[in-house]
Amino acid sequence: MAEVKAQCFQTFKHFVETAAAKPNLSEADLKLITDKAMNKLLKECINDAAAKAAEVSVFPKYCDKKTKKLTFDDFFGDFMLELAAVTLQTNKKLPKRPELTDPEVVSMADGLKAKIAAKHGLTSKAMAVDATTARLTDTSKYTGSHKERFDESGKGKGTAGREDLANTSGYVQGYKNEGTYEKK
Repeated sequence: MAEVKAQCFQTFKHFVETAAAKPNLSEADLKLITDKAMNKLLKECINDAAAKAAEVSVFPKYCDKKTKKLTFDDFFGDFMLELAAVTLQTNKKLPKRPELTDPEVVSMADGLKAKIAAKHGLTSKAMAVDATTARLTDTSKYTGSHKERFDESGKGKGTAGREDLANTSGYVQGYKNEGTYEKK
């Protein structure tokens, strides 16, 4: 069980990192997952139905109400049991959700954890790019003023690429010979 938990944590961390905008997350941040990252994790590791069930009824119940994030310990524990109960209720069309201690729910939760653990060596999927998108995003083929918006590597220059920025450093406005005055 400890090995499954460690592998689940690796998968969990992968989806936290891919969903985060910051490249270097602290160890504490790697233990918190957002709704968006949770959805992606469940879709890729289990299926769309589990992701929808978690988004609607399970994630809001277990996430921190203030930060809207779920810790790994809550995810691996009660969250997975609740997700298994919801999935079981949906699959068997039960009128009432089974108890979390039900052996069938525990067995299904272990199966879901095993599916997530199996993806512990997961890498990000590359998006398929069609010919039109590739042509339009190739900055080396831009001409005229559009070419000035990107550097040699194809990265945008931002405001410097859109506007002519005047050098306003000098003695008075319009002074163009900065640094040419001889000092005594």
